[in-house]
Amino acid sequence: MKESFAVTVVVPVRNAAAHLPAALASILPQLPQTGEILVIDGGSTDDSVAIATAHGARVLHQQGRGLAAARNQAILASLTPWIAFCDGDDRWATDSLAVRMRSLETNPTARAVIGRVVRERLPGTEATAAQIGQVGRPVPGFTPGALLVRRQTFDTIGFFDETLAIGTDSDWFVRLQESDQPVLQIDDTVLFKGARGVSLSADVDAYRRELLTVARRFIGRRRRDSNP
Repeated sequence: MKESFAVTVVVPVRNAAAHLPAALASILPQLPQTGEILVIDGGSTDDSVAIATAHGARVLHQQGRGLAAARNQAILASLTPWIAFCDGDDRWATDSLAVRMRSLETNPTARAVIGRVVRERLPGTEATAAQIGQVGRPVPGFTPGALLVRRQTFDTIGFFDETLAIGTDSDWFVRLQESDQPVLQIDDTVLFKGARGVSLSADVDAYRRELLTVARRFIGRRRRDSNP
């Protein structure tokens, strides 16, 4: 499965200079020779772009708005058959890529693999009470940073929905689970996710509204499928 080691790691950033070095340092030792880090910058006014360049990343300047648009632009610009992710304030666990690759090598028909995620406190930041309650607990990683996926999968089930600000990840993973794409879930922790009170996921009310939209879409698709 030599092609599996050709992977693009998508790193969306916007003013992430405080945490980006740790994110990139967690990826670089794991990156195969046929891989690349693609940093997509959403108009940073700090040193994010300089840090990315110093770490050998390819940098794109975001054309659209929002996290979904950033990821989609990077996926379209990728040059490899496999895509992985790491947000600028997260970091990969040791052997994060290797354990996901090994699971795919033993299950060659799989189109994606999802590991587990552990929430961690970030130095110099404030976390919400809900985030603090999640710190240190491994949970299934239905977030892009825990995902390794074939690039072609996006052509099959679609890209991240740019009309959603917070629920875009949930929407995409629901569509992945609905599809006939074989997906693996492994028990290995592959991502440490930063807990920050100012992050998008901290806006609980907005998140609930968008999850309701995701649920309505899911129900609508089920009804259409049952009444062709």
